[in-house]
Amino acid sequence: MSNSLPYNNTSYFSRFLEFIRHQLITRKCNSPLGYILITFIALVITYGVMFNVLVGIVLPVALIGITLTMICLFDTKLGLYISLTSAFFIFYISRMIGDILPLGIIVDMLSGVTFLGMYFRRSSSHGSFWHISRGVITTIYLINLGYLLVEAFNPSMHNIAGWAMAFRKFLVSLMLFFICLHVFKTFKDIREFFYVWIGLCIFTGFYGCFQEWFGLLRFEDHWVTSDPKKYALYFQGGTIRKFSFLSDPTSFGMRMANTIIIAVVLILGPTSRRYKKILIAGSILMALGMAYSGTRTAYFMLPSGIILYILMTIGSKKTLLFAVTFLMMFVALVFGPYHSNGTINRIRTTFEFTDDESFNIRDVNRHRIQPYIWSHPIGGGLMTCGVPGLEYNPGHVLAGFPPDSGLLKNALEGGWIFLILISFTYFLVLQQGIHGYYRSNVPEFRMYYVAITASLFALLVGNYAQDAVGQIPGVFLYFGCLAVIVRLRTMELEMKKQHNYNLSNIK
Repeated sequence: MSNSLPYNNTSYFSRFLEFIRHQLITRKCNSPLGYILITFIALVITYGVMFNVLVGIVLPVALIGITLTMICLFDTKLGLYISLTSAFFIFYISRMIGDILPLGIIVDMLSGVTFLGMYFRRSSSHGSFWHISRGVITTIYLINLGYLLVEAFNPSMHNIAGWAMAFRKFLVSLMLFFICLHVFKTFKDIREFFYVWIGLCIFTGFYGCFQEWFGLLRFEDHWVTSDPKKYALYFQGGTIRKFSFLSDPTSFGMRMANTIIIAVVLILGPTSRRYKKILIAGSILMALGMAYSGTRTAYFMLPSGIILYILMTIGSKKTLLFAVTFLMMFVALVFGPYHSNGTINRIRTTFEFTDDESFNIRDVNRHRIQPYIWSHPIGGGLMTCGVPGLEYNPGHVLAGFPPDSGLLKNALEGGWIFLILISFTYFLVLQQGIHGYYRSNVPEFRMYYVAITASLFALLVGNYAQDAVGQIPGVFLYFGCLAVIVRLRTMELEMKKQHNYNLSNIK
């Protein structure tokens, strides 16, 4: 008897996907099915324009969305980069239409479709989905997933809808991790991911500079000024904090800080001269964008990641020279004899360590809520604090309470048990990155290990003051970096089996 079952449900589905892919992508619609589909779309759009102009506009947009969804379903790598690119620009589009539609769910849908296509293709080819995923990081995040499943039965919650929303976001984030593991088959794939990420961040930083130098566009200005609370938060130091394409200035600043750290490590590492020139120019744009965002958390993240990089590579003469240069620039920026620039003054307040009204208020809030944390070991339930708490759990004791910190939010919603679990998770992530760096003998691998570890460390430092982990588009970098840590270890083990450390042998 044959061990395979050629007529199971998975085979039917995979055959159907292969048929559609061949007709529409391989043959580029040059087939009977393609002709029928194009004719049908043309007739529908024509009919829509004749009777309703709005329908004529919506239909092409829907067509684009369907096309992107099909690409994500059939091509995992393209699906990853389509999802990543949409995560950078989805808030910009949302502002253009006045935030009338919840476009953020589009990123989740594209990521979910990409994961499903990847999963069914691997299953139909009898490939082991979990073979490339095994490791400490995968295990600890599956434990986190299990804990969040238990949170569905938290008796303190008033509404299961909030839990479903939070669980969906975490599940999609975990899907991104597995997608990246599948895409990063070679070292070239890893480099390509960082090329795309850094390129998008450079463009985002440039647009932040454009907003500062030439002012906000009309729809952006309306978006900021239409909400008095938002305007009060964004207008500080006599100017509007810049947000570029992203959701808010905080997200913009933190993404720039994370990426600058990676770019600096690549500049100092074994990278081609041409790429180094691009990275230097891009780092200047991102640094200016970070400064214009007015995000104190980002200002602190950048030196935190740089310091960890210096400590991990302290034996290198290049690192020592960079450390001296960085220290001199930092001292000149913070203690220099110029006080007329509002952006520089805001950066300085981050490192003066004097009484800060915002910090004092957060400190008071933390002390006030600590008794609740101790008395609720599994927390108040997901989506119960802050503004989401008012929406999903109105009347809850935590509803409207500003957690500010990602760690405090974990403690409030998941309890001190979850705080211990997530802290241990972050410890393991950093431990795996540091261990991988000192264990590796391949210079290019070591460069990416230290770049990832320093960037993740800065992000986790920022998570103390902001909800820094899990927000788009940063979630792509976070879980992408975790996947790189896992895959670099696998690649190096394969190289050791071959007794050859030549990167040219890794295709």
